[in-house]
Amino acid sequence: MRAHHLRVESCKWHGGSSICDKCECGEVQDEKHVLFFCKCAEVCELRMRYRDLFEGMFKTLRVFAPSSSEFIPFLTCHHSITDFEINAFLNQDSYRLLKFVSDLVSIFDTG
Repeated sequence: MRAHHLRVESCKWHGGSSICDKCECGEVQDEKHVLFFCKCAEVCELRMRYRDLFEGMFKTLRVFAPSSSEFIPFLTCHHSITDFEINAFLNQDSYRLLKFVSDLVSIFDTG
């Protein structure tokens, strides 16, 4: 996700805020935010479409659980996620992960 238009990076070059402008969370719009925390309707819909990629993640939090009747397509701000978990998610051996990341970056592409 290094070639992106996320605010965390674009604000360094163009000025402005690094806060997410897609949802009302007040959080920095970085890779971790858009992958797991952003509550934007487009991003949540995308996570719903690719919910199989989140299978087994955060079972103890009961989110992203495909077997759950109430799939919650984002983590809330009181949840924490480790770099190890992010790495494990991004290293899945699935062609669908590549499509998910491509579609996700497209939502935030303002260039």
